[in-house]
Amino acid sequence: MKWLWVSLLSVISVLFLIKGIELWSIIDHVDGNGIGVSFLGFSISDRVATESISGYALGFTIASLIPFLVAANIALRFKMKKKIDTKNLL
Repeated sequence: MKWLWVSLLSVISVLFLIKGIELWSIIDHVDGNGIGVSFLGFSISDRVATESISGYALGFTIASLIPFLVAANIALRFKMKKKIDTKNLL
């Protein structure tokens, strides 16, 4: 079950990162007043001004770190668990 969560969170992290990279690369190629931003079929904003695209790109890039760190925590938590000898605590 833990590997299902690790996989799901990793996929979400990669999707956030891809959207952030896409927005970083599209900044110089915007025509008109702005663009519409959507993520996984959900419309985030219909009209994002050209000046604000970098903020959305930074937001998606930073948001990709959160599920990655949670997935890493889940994966490494069981590996680093050490048995504590209760007789030798004090």
